[in-house]
This record gives sequence, structure tokens and C-alpha cells, in this order.
Amino acid sequence: MRKVFLSSIPMTKVRPYNYKSEVYPASSATGYPITVSIENNVEAQDDVLILSIVTHSEGKINASEAGYKEFSQQVEALLNNRQASVEFREIAVSDRSNSDSHRLLFQELKKHIQEGDEVYADITYGFKSNPIVIFAALNQAYQLMDDVNIQEIIYGNLYNGTAEPEPELFEVTSLFYINSLNGTLGSMPMSIKEKK
Repeated sequence: MRKVFLSSIPMTKVRPYNYKSEVYPASSATGYPITVSIENNVEAQDDVLILSIVTHSEGKINASEAGYKEFSQQVEALLNNRQASVEFREIAVSDRSNSDSHRLLFQELKKHIQEGDEVYADITYGFKSNPIVIFAALNQAYQLMDDVNIQEIIYGNLYNGTAEPEPELFEVTSLFYINSLNGTLGSMPMSIKEKK
């Protein structure tokens, strides 16, 4: 079994915060919420894939590309003494969000998920379309591949209407399974639906 940690790297510079979380009450400060999942779920000898969606701008380095380096260094430091086998893979996306870029991201995500994977995803950053594409790709893997387990989907929120940031980490995996169930029900023959 491989543990896959999927996230979008932010397109702005981020500051580290201690995210309040019911699931992970004590975690290191970070600007990248997926590291909270990594810190709390990677064990010795695990096979780990860090899959990052990184926005690229033509002809210049943007904050997402610079942030990916910072993020990678933070993950390496976190896992330094865990003796896990860690692989980093970058999915480069255009800084123009459109139907072509959504389709390409979907295809790239599908390429990297394999049978037996345990997936942890963070939908905090990236284009607003990224979570929809991530849900679609993970749903296809979950429905069509053997033993793909969507273990956790999280969202890091900084603001709740107050002037100062109040960082909180929300676990939203149930939304994925509700969406997946609705898709399954929608594909059932009408005769079965009528009995429900």
C-alpha cells in the first residue's frame, strides 16, 4: 500500500500557522495544510508519494514554483528520521484556468493514482476549480480501481469573519463520499431507483 498526499501549492507566499483541528490537535506550524496530514500519517517504512499541483507562468517564476521548493524542504525535514520511502512528483499546470487546463489536470491526476493507494488530499489552495477536478479524478479512481481508499480530504481556513486569522483545519472527506454515492445512485437503472 502506498500513501499519496495530494495538494495544490499556493499561488501567493504563505505564513506558517498552527491550525486548530479536532482530528490533529497537536501539529507543527505550517503554511501548507497537507503537511499536517503528512506529519500525522506517515510511519516508518511507508511508501509515500507527495503529489503537488504547481502553477507555472510562462517566462517567469511565480510564487507557486518558489513555494513548491519551500514545501518540499518542509516535508523532507518532517520525514527526515521516519525511514519512509518518499517520492516527490510535480504536476505543472498553466496559470490560465480553463476547460483545457481542467482536462489536463484530470488526466495527470489519473495517471498518478494506482491500485492499492491510500489518498490524503488538501483542497485549500489553487484555482477554485482544482477541488472539483481533484474530486472527479479521485472519484474515478475510487469507483474503477481496486483498493483505492480516499482516506482524508482536508481544507485549511484562515478567516471566519474576524480581522485576524484564526487558522482551522477542516476534515471534509464525507463530502467526497456523498458525491461518490450520488454518482453511483445516478447510474443505477431506473427500476432500482423507483424501489428506493
